[in-house]
Amino acid sequence: MISARTWKLERYAKQVKEWTHTIATPQEPVTLSVLNDHKLIVAQGTSKIHESLMLWESATWIKGVRKGAAILLMIKSPLSDSVRKIRFKFLPDNESSAEAQAIECATCLNAYFKFEKEYTKEAFSQFQQEPLQGTGKKLLISDMSKMMLNGDVTELLGELYSKTVFPKEQIRHMLTLCLSDPHFPGFVVEVEKLLKQMNSQTSNQMSSQ
Repeated sequence: MISARTWKLERYAKQVKEWTHTIATPQEPVTLSVLNDHKLIVAQGTSKIHESLMLWESATWIKGVRKGAAILLMIKSPLSDSVRKIRFKFLPDNESSAEAQAIECATCLNAYFKFEKEYTKEAFSQFQQEPLQGTGKKLLISDMSKMMLNGDVTELLGELYSKTVFPKEQIRHMLTLCLSDPHFPGFVVEVEKLLKQMNSQTSNQMSSQ
């Protein structure tokens, strides 16, 4: 079983044009966890996952800012020029304040990516313009689906897309678990169907222009 360090949140917010907030309740607590397999999870209750980020080699595409009992993360997308923001406000526990909880979480995350002293528009703009290591191009989801189907990922994409952040032994373990699941072949078939559908829709849109 994968162990984790978990912090209770008062609220979680994400910015997609406008900020949307998820507030913790006794029935559905909101938590932020950093797992030993280098993954950040933001969960609500027992069944809803709001964020699932692989932290391995994330220093080029995530930056953080802590202020008081809150943490802001800026996350750069390799598929576009956009940078999205997510924000956490921490709850105290029986032994320490909410700010102490935020400091502890920031210290943990700082092992993966840099934390700025404060958030400024200038720093955000600079981070947005910094190129991701290993690629000189921006790709659409449709580009990725086409290359996945054609088997051109390693040949046509840069280093960023051609390498996995997962250790080989972890991939072997994940693959073993997947192959032991009787529903996995059906899942693979559906994924391939959707990739072909996305590729076909893109081709039709280009031909109609």
